[in-house]
Amino acid sequence: MRMMKAGLSAAACAALLTASMTANAVEPEDAIHYRQSALDVMAWHFGPIADMAKGDIDYDADEFARRAQNVSDMAHMPWEGFVEGTYQNDGHGVDTDALAKIADNPDDFQQKQQDLIDEAQKLAEVAQDGDFATSRAQLSKVGKTCKSCHDDYLAE
Repeated sequence: MRMMKAGLSAAACAALLTASMTANAVEPEDAIHYRQSALDVMAWHFGPIADMAKGDIDYDADEFARRAQNVSDMAHMPWEGFVEGTYQNDGHGVDTDALAKIADNPDDFQQKQQDLIDEAQKLAEVAQDGDFATSRAQLSKVGKTCKSCHDDYLAE
């Protein structure tokens, strides 16, 4: 009974904290910093596996799999930082290449997010097998999802 009360109390605290965070408006600077940081972490892990795929560095199956898993783990994170008032030329004074047309096309932007999440998850799965050709092919699919979003929603 005591464990159940503790669990309920923890759940109630978590719910209150979540409600408090969503009730407060996020500052544009914080949202932009958050999403840029999350995307930077993804790029940190994506870069070396892309270099392996291109043959610029030696393929290391364990390293590839570890980094692919990290990309997958991060793939769902940046999106909550794309909020109204945080796009290029929104008057917030923060350097961002995110175009305001993201807000005009939320369904398309959300689909592109989901595509990245799905393809990154597949990458993490196939990378566990250690097959370079399969991993490289899936990495290409992940890269195409990134490019698709960048082509439509990132300033050049």
